[in-house]
Parts: sequence; structure tokens; C-alpha cells
Amino acid sequence: MAIPSPVLADELPPERRVRLDADTIIDAVLELARDEPQSRFTFKSLGEALGANPTAMYRHFRNRDAILQAALDRLFTMALEEATTAQAPKEWRPRLECYLNAVVDVFIKYPSIGCDSFATDTFGQGELHAIEFVLLCLKDAGLSGERIVHYYGALESFTLGHGSGLAQEVLAKPNSNGHEPWLEAIAVASVTGFPLIQEHRQRLLDLDGISVFQAGLGAILDSVERDGTR
Repeated sequence: MAIPSPVLADELPPERRVRLDADTIIDAVLELARDEPQSRFTFKSLGEALGANPTAMYRHFRNRDAILQAALDRLFTMALEEATTAQAPKEWRPRLECYLNAVVDVFIKYPSIGCDSFATDTFGQGELHAIEFVLLCLKDAGLSGERIVHYYGALESFTLGHGSGLAQEVLAKPNSNGHEPWLEAIAVASVTGFPLIQEHRQRLLDLDGISVFQAGLGAILDSVERDGTR
């Protein structure tokens, strides 16, 4: 009786060379989002990155939207980890600033995921923990009842809206990293007849996406502080 030859790994079909699970797929999504900031992942690109048949992804995620939700949920977890380390601030305001800045940072680092953040609910544990964290910070600021939810909505919509916009900018200009001039057009525009723009022209030109985010975040948190001490 002839003894069958052993099957080499290289001779196996791609989908059998890799043991896929949901975390491995999301790892690959984030790697693609970081290393190819102008590209949005597809099942084909994931298959190539993982050395697997693209159809194997359907065993773990029903469609691309489900993968996007899971990847975005991972970003919320990553941002929250930045704000909950042993070295993280203990006071509510710097703790909250640390988290919200980290959210924008991960959206910029993984722009093809972050760009969809404003219109995507993850329904995942990462986002739920992040919401709980923000609510707890606002409670520690002295807020209660509807004021907590009021400021949560303001912070959430501002951070996700601005963060997704910066991610879109990075998709278009990969080297911008959130520092693209905010009002670049006035550098060449005639502002005669607009005295306040003339007076503040250089300051306006110095604004970029990150500094505008910081200004807006600071204004909201200043209001939280005033409201929390009443």
C-alpha cells in the first residue's frame, strides 16, 4: 500500500492556512487603515492581508458594516485605555480631556475607520464603556439628571463630528495629521471691507483642525464647570 505524501502548508488553500477569528480580522482592518490611509478596506484587501479567502470573513461578520462597527468599537476601547491607565489624570476634567483627545487621535491614526464614526453606532462593549466613562466624569463634575445627558450629547456630537471630519481630511491629505489650516482660503482672499477679519487675519490663519477642536472642547468643559458648581 502506498503511503500518502504529507500535505505541505504551502499546498493548502489560503483559507486553511490561517485560523481566523473576529479579533484577528479587526487587527488586520486597523493595520490596513493605519498603513494605507487613503484606502478603505474591502473583503478582498482583508483576504490578501490575512492570506485567506475573502469569503472566510463571512463566518465571523455578516457584512462590511459589521466589520466597520467592530473596528470602530475597538478604537473607542483604545481611546478609553489612554484615559484609564495608572498614570491617567484623576480629576474629572483632565480625565475627560484625555479621553476625548485620544478619540480624535485614534480617528486620525485610523482615518478610514474614524471617518464613519459620526454616523455609526457600534452596539459594542467598547462604546458602552466609553459612554459610561463620559457620564461618570460629568457626574464627578457635579452634574445630575438631564444636565448630564445634555452635556454628554454636546461632547459626543462635537467630538465625533470633528473627529470624523479630521479623519476625512487625512484620507484626502495623508500627511495633514489634523494640522491642515482651518481657513486657508483667506490667505489669498481680499478681506477689504471685513475689519475684524483684517484685525485677526494672522490668528485665523494659525488655526488648524486640532486647535479648533481644543477651542471647542475647552468651551464646552468651561460650561460644564460653571454648571457643576451651581
